[in-house]
Amino acid sequence: MSNILKITTPVSGYDNTGGVKINQSNLPQNNNIQGQVIPDKVVKPDARSDSASQQTEAQLKFRYETNFDNFIQQMQKSASMTESFSVEFLAKLGVLAQSGLKKDFAQEISKFLSMIRMSPEELSAFLKVQGESSVRFSGTLFNVLRQLMQQTSSVELRTGILDFLKRYTDMAEGNHLLENIRQVMQQIQQRMFAGPRQQVEQMAETLNYHAAQNGNVKDNAAVLKNEILPFLNEYITAMHDRGGLRDNTALLAALTARYENGDVMRVQEAFLKLLEFPEFSNFFQGLDPAKLLQILSNTAFEQASAHNTAMDKLAELIKRGLQGEAGIENKAVFRELLQAFLLNESVYMPVLHLTLPLDLDGNLIFSELWIDPDERRQKEDGTGEERMIRGLIKFDIQDVGFFDLFFLYGVESGKVRMQLNYPQELPVRERELRNVLEQILTQNGMQPEEMILGTEGGSIPLSEAFPHLYERKNSVNVTV
Repeated sequence: MSNILKITTPVSGYDNTGGVKINQSNLPQNNNIQGQVIPDKVVKPDARSDSASQQTEAQLKFRYETNFDNFIQQMQKSASMTESFSVEFLAKLGVLAQSGLKKDFAQEISKFLSMIRMSPEELSAFLKVQGESSVRFSGTLFNVLRQLMQQTSSVELRTGILDFLKRYTDMAEGNHLLENIRQVMQQIQQRMFAGPRQQVEQMAETLNYHAAQNGNVKDNAAVLKNEILPFLNEYITAMHDRGGLRDNTALLAALTARYENGDVMRVQEAFLKLLEFPEFSNFFQGLDPAKLLQILSNTAFEQASAHNTAMDKLAELIKRGLQGEAGIENKAVFRELLQAFLLNESVYMPVLHLTLPLDLDGNLIFSELWIDPDERRQKEDGTGEERMIRGLIKFDIQDVGFFDLFFLYGVESGKVRMQLNYPQELPVRERELRNVLEQILTQNGMQPEEMILGTEGGSIPLSEAFPHLYERKNSVNVTV
């Protein structure tokens, strides 16, 4: 029988009582062992992440991976569209249009290439449309709202203005939101069993995907909130589906909230609440809220967006390319192009971004522009600040090469400081190029103050051209 309690004398050789006793206090402590938490007692340092050690290397280090950090990392890692795709992308589209693709997709590519084919005289109008269709909050109404946001000390007024802008944005994007809802509904139905899927299909048949054109969203919102979403929640609970179906349902709920928020009546209600503030009513006294929608529908952004058919066609091509209509081998190209567009449209990008795919008199050109029109610089005479326009332009010309142009333009003084990196193979001398640039600037009422030309410099990083991109590092950040 085993001597469990060691009551009798143990047999020699079956225990360690005859060995050398070791002083446990002299052994090095293993801090990799996690000790228990005793609230009313101070214990020795261990490997617990929530224990504060006095050793320097074990001190807590706060490292937060925020949405803004992800944006900065992606911006630093990924090159611009001009460097990554450039003319090669446009040339490849031309080849795809002539290849054995689906007939309708090849025709769409040909339409896009014909849309970007223009003469030098038509370029300025095309650039103007691109700029106006990239800035939603432009015009007299939004300039007054900006002025009020800067001058008022009322938190309630600022909150009301932001709420009005949010509702207007959701209303203006009603068609886009409805299209997203339609696509999410299709993905949801694909993840359900046959019986429940048929019930969801019957509910979805009552949705009107053209309702956003007149701003009346009540019927669609009622179907989504009162029928489809409750049914999906019950189905997920019953089936314990915690995968893609739940994620798509959560996305559908978020899209529904934005879609309902863009109702015409809600936009008018937000504007009426703003009229209750004396500061606001002084600017808009006598304005009929019923005419508000007419004013919003005639902004430069709305008019330019209606004529920006080339970029709409490009967005459609990217979408269809991601779906594999351009061939499986080309899906990665369209995916990278989409990611580049989304990166530059991020809420953390504080500058205006424009993309210009062109066929200029038979020469393919791909260009990107980043413009900050609101920079300030101290005047030379010390009388105040001058408004500056900071810009970075990257463009690639077929059979010529890649260019980088950085500039600072003083709106009041008309002085320009610029740096141009041009291809080393360009068959033009630096003095000739300088004279041509000075002549172009002078003809447009600008005075060249400083001009740096070179061929050895690499591509100008966006973070160096716009160092204030990092300003948000000092603000509160979140991770979603």
